[in-house]
Amino acid sequence: MVSSQIRAEARNSLTGKWGKAALLTLVYVVLTYIIGFVLAFVPFVGNLVSLVINPVLAFGFLIGFIKLKRGEEVGYIDFFKNGFNQFGKVWGVIGQTILKMILPIIAIIVSVVILFVGITSTAASGDFSILTVIGIIAYIVSIIWAVVKGYSYVLSQYILYDNPDMDSKSIVEKSEELMVGHKWAWFWLPITFIGWVILSAFTFSIGLLWVLPYMQVALVVFYEELAGNTNSPVKEEKVEENGAISE
Repeated sequence: MVSSQIRAEARNSLTGKWGKAALLTLVYVVLTYIIGFVLAFVPFVGNLVSLVINPVLAFGFLIGFIKLKRGEEVGYIDFFKNGFNQFGKVWGVIGQTILKMILPIIAIIVSVVILFVGITSTAASGDFSILTVIGIIAYIVSIIWAVVKGYSYVLSQYILYDNPDMDSKSIVEKSEELMVGHKWAWFWLPITFIGWVILSAFTFSIGLLWVLPYMQVALVVFYEELAGNTNSPVKEEKVEENGAISE
């Protein structure tokens, strides 16, 4: 399925639901902003709490659009309940993802250290240090590596919703399996919305209340196509390459 078909299915799924989708987005944005604003007044602890709960609330928000796409009922503040009901599993998936990403993370850290040493050496001696060049190249390469590898795990939250009893490690591995050969398609799909995002700027970004749900539902369609079904749970058999999403 190409991006245009994915967007068409997303629009079809949102028929008669655009208003609710926009209001869901508005409520989420406003409430999470208020929570973040209040927590900002609590030194350190507030930042830590935000770091812990934001991924959980984001998961609850995602569930809202999965349900919306599937024609299920969803309340405007259900993202609190839906997110915190799976608090441990959400962070379990995040932890497993970090473990999968440990090598690129280490590479980034090492490249930053090399770059810092190179810049420090140049500043101290006044002579250009080859370590600076090595650090820059290593940093760019490690960032690209991390981004590409990170795309392997973008479906983890979707799989978690459809398979709440699956362990975190299996969820992350399932995402990695499904995304083989499809990272570019996932990267490209949000870019196809750039025109709508630009037009939203002329509405003082109010238009994003409709564009963001449109994009979110399109990503749900992408996931469901790769998963091989349009409902839950995710089928265990792997989608054949020739029948998968492509641009």
